[in-house]
Amino acid sequence: MQAGVLSGLIVETTCEWDEASQEFVLHTPSDKAAKNWISQGYTAELGVVIADLRIKGKSHGPHAFHMRLRDDDGNLMPGIRIDDMGTKTVANDLDNARVWFDQVKLPKDALLNKFADIENDEYVQTTDERMRIEVIGQRLLTGRMAIAEAALLSCRVLHMRTEEYARQKVCNGLNGETSLYSMPQLKNVFDESYAELDRTIEFVSACEQRLNKCLSSGTIPDADLVDAISVCKIKAIEVSIARAHALRLEVGSYALMHKTGFELMDMLLCCKFAEGDSRILQMKLSRDRLKKVKKDGPFSTLLRALTGDFEAMAALNLARKLAPAGRDLAKMESAFNENWKDIYSLAEMVQDRHMNDQEGTPFAEDIVQRLMPAAVEYDLDWKDKVVATTSEKGEAVSA
Repeated sequence: MQAGVLSGLIVETTCEWDEASQEFVLHTPSDKAAKNWISQGYTAELGVVIADLRIKGKSHGPHAFHMRLRDDDGNLMPGIRIDDMGTKTVANDLDNARVWFDQVKLPKDALLNKFADIENDEYVQTTDERMRIEVIGQRLLTGRMAIAEAALLSCRVLHMRTEEYARQKVCNGLNGETSLYSMPQLKNVFDESYAELDRTIEFVSACEQRLNKCLSSGTIPDADLVDAISVCKIKAIEVSIARAHALRLEVGSYALMHKTGFELMDMLLCCKFAEGDSRILQMKLSRDRLKKVKKDGPFSTLLRALTGDFEAMAALNLARKLAPAGRDLAKMESAFNENWKDIYSLAEMVQDRHMNDQEGTPFAEDIVQRLMPAAVEYDLDWKDKVVATTSEKGEAVSA
């Protein structure tokens, strides 16, 4: 998958079933098909790889394969190449990596076969639920919920810690000494932040309860819940970044200090494009809304628009603007680029609808201060030292 906001939409890594050896052959056909930004990818010993399963030359779409990446001595397994993604401003402990596979052989049981398997060299479906990218994508749903909650709660804890500081910080007022917290502009930030953060937390919590029911029963979430979870991630990150920034602007040099929580704000940016870039999720929301226009028909959508449904009106207008492109990819790209503001505007309307329609519920746990400050020292050469140590081990064994 190519790095960037579109990564994750296309799976180009292949896993071919070899009848002769009764093994899979995992392969990265080109550099742009490499796996990018894999968390713990640089150091992981085991991994689950998503690849296009092919049997007798026929593609069966993305499937999951469990495999060993490194041996007991920490050396990469044959045919695997891993590069470090580089030093980041935050979260370097994630060890993000780019991974390639060169004709790596995997045993038959490497295929995670809950939904599909290979019998007599033929592809078979093992459940009523057909294996497809949406099934694999369910793992992303829990990740999106976790990221949404982590961003919201860390931002709220940041406000709680800063409020505690502001109440104790003595400032000079017109009528003598006062507290930083009493400054009206800062107090207003706290009031607005707590209101918006708590509203979003309650929305995310309600969506989590809906997802928990699906996970407990083993059912696939419906389209409405999938969209709602996308909204959770989009809104949680959007609100957290905006409120943390508003707070930072009003607390002076405190926002520059280590162990305040402000040094971790780049983690919110990291959350924005982890487990599905927010812009991609917005495009998906708009795409699904346009599909509804097609399903319901323009006349039915127009009737709703005429009764005051602004989302229906926006969807109908966008469908009208994109329709001339048909299925011509070049024309579609041009139409999307020309109408990008309308696409994201429609997505925001969908987001607002989900937020307004879903009755919020309190978060399952008490929100407490569990912030760990970022490291102030980082050994930029540690990975080279690991490689050197591994080489020394190999030389010692050879000797």
